Amino acid sequence: MAEHPPPRPKKGAMSYFFAGLWHFAAAISFAVAFGVITRGEPLAWLARPIFAAALMISSSALFFVPHDWAKKGMMKFLHYPLPDWDVLLLGPASHRHWLTHSPLLPIGLWLLAQRYPLLLDHSLPYSLVAIALAVGIGSHLFWDCVGSRRHKIIVVPYWISLGEAASRLYLLAGAAACLLVALRLSL
Repeated sequence: MAEHPPPRPKKGAMSYFFAGLWHFAAAISFAVAFGVITRGEPLAWLARPIFAAALMISSSALFFVPHDWAKKGMMKFLHYPLPDWDVLLLGPASHRHWLTHSPLLPIGLWLLAQRYPLLLDHSLPYSLVAIALAVGIGSHLFWDCVGSRRHKIIVVPYWISLGEAASRLYLLAGAAACLLVALRLSL
């Protein structure tokens, strides 16, 4: 019996591969720049596996996983980058939710480290993960700002969708805040 080719995604079914690839490229660029700024070495942070893994999950996720595999179980959460979990948790209409596309998680991690300085001990992975999440979310917000075409970008459900200019400003401010948190944590 002849094998059948794998089914093609339905017309209109989203494949995240190319969008994820762009988000990944932005994250790598941000991490290289961050390494140069903080350590004078482009690969200073990327050479650390924990940093690289947290950076990928927060910026682009496992974008290379085939679309059909990404529909099942926990793989959905590994296929979508952290800021895009709004799609999984709140539905597609809430994509680019103002809370998930914000610097709240990095700021929260920084505040937690301020409250409990022991977390910043270099023997613990906390600072590496927090810095990677801040750089990854910052790069994701930046790429959403520059990579999105003309449509409403930021959604505040049941209230408002920010216009194009306001959304871009919101995303850029969020990206800058994330990078400031990463810089602060790396000191």
